[in-house]
Amino acid sequence: MKINFTRVFALFALTLVLMPKMGLAADEETSDQPYKPHTPTLIFYLSGADGQKDMDAIRASVGKLSSASTLEVNTTRSFARVRFDSHVVSYHQVAQAIADAGKTLGKNYDTYLIFSVPAYGLSDNAAKVDAIFAGKRLNTRVTVKPLDPSKGIFSIHFLPLEFDPNAPSPQGFNGGHLHHPISDPPPRGLGLPSTYAASDDGRDKALPPK
Repeated sequence: MKINFTRVFALFALTLVLMPKMGLAADEETSDQPYKPHTPTLIFYLSGADGQKDMDAIRASVGKLSSASTLEVNTTRSFARVRFDSHVVSYHQVAQAIADAGKTLGKNYDTYLIFSVPAYGLSDNAAKVDAIFAGKRLNTRVTVKPLDPSKGIFSIHFLPLEFDPNAPSPQGFNGGHLHHPISDPPPRGLGLPSTYAASDDGRDKALPPK
């Protein structure tokens, strides 16, 4: 069979011309994929909120954060229930907004979350989880305190966040900083279920007196 080299060369040249356009089309299709937000609703406990001014200040401060809204402020139990996109603002940024609200009233809110690892007390899990709690990535951002180690319940207290307006958000501590190393399957994580409190169930009552 006689090969027409002129025709083959022409087809090859045409392919080279079309390849960049084909690649651009594929990239454009990828970039058009819908954004999927991650919107947890969390209970942020705090100290010293005891009146309507506290409620108003917390709602106003949290409302300045993109994607965040305060669903409830309970001054009897001292907590705020907040819904936000943690891919836009971090757990730390929400906690700092609540702390900043207290400062406008001359108060020092100690904002914290409740975090549980039910299997903490089984086998050698405690030592492994404690090692994660002691990691530099965490202890420069939060302080983890045991509430009920037998049930694997802890409080996560936020250190002051030095927000950098020139850096992208989210900044500071975010949920995955604990959830991934503890709950992701091995070898990336320990494979232990863990949760952040999304509703008030009184587990913070075990906190030592301030």
